[in-house]
Amino acid sequence: MEEVVFKALLFNTKFTRIENFIQDVIDNNNDIEITYEDVKESILKLILYRFIKVDNSLSQENCILKGDNFYEAKRLGGVNSWLEKKRAIA
Repeated sequence: MEEVVFKALLFNTKFTRIENFIQDVIDNNNDIEITYEDVKESILKLILYRFIKVDNSLSQENCILKGDNFYEAKRLGGVNSWLEKKRAIA
């Protein structure tokens, strides 16, 4: 599920609210069964991996901020590749 959320973040850059992003992920992935809680849990994991930050106080348009790990995962091909690299280092 983290890969689905990650890919949604790759192609969508602005969300007025985190709820709008979650609904967008659900709406654009009709081929797999996704719940609100699944997406919310994946967002929390991406926050823990330091891929993103969620800050509604900065701007009404950019509440999801991408971090360095997000761009590293993008370069490596996704969340799973990033996790594999981190596990190999540890």
